[in-house]
Amino acid sequence: MIKMIKQRMKFPFAVLVMIVLVLGQSYAQRGQQMNGERPSPEERAAKMTEKMTEKLGLNDYQSDQIAALNTDLAASLGSLKDSDLTRDEKKEAAKSLRDTYNSNVSGILDADQYQKFQKWQEKKMDRRKGQRGGKGKRGGQCQGHGNDTSLERG
Repeated sequence: MIKMIKQRMKFPFAVLVMIVLVLGQSYAQRGQQMNGERPSPEERAAKMTEKMTEKLGLNDYQSDQIAALNTDLAASLGSLKDSDLTRDEKKEAAKSLRDTYNSNVSGILDADQYQKFQKWQEKKMDRRKGQRGGKGKRGGQCQGHGNDTSLERG
């Protein structure tokens, strides 16, 4: 009887240990982000290129060209963040950088890939707006970093 009880206790204990490990890893990753330990522009660009290659089915040539664009964009946005410009000036400059980026991307992708790219971006923007609660500027919500590059998540 005691043996049966011990066996029954092993399973919930194992599940509990797994949950603690998973949550611990999650908090550790979140802690890095909260401590300002953001990936470097090169790391963000590489991650973005990897996602684009996978989601858009890029060939090696396209992937190399997109990687160069992503690296430039990530570096430009990173230096923009650290600049002495006002918030509105930064916002306008970032929009200009992204417009140029999108124009360059359209020259690399075929029509079908570019259409997927645009839908992907729209989906990301909708998600961001949903996170902000649709209340406009600072409407009481926690504002994230807000400076991630065009396709980092998604």
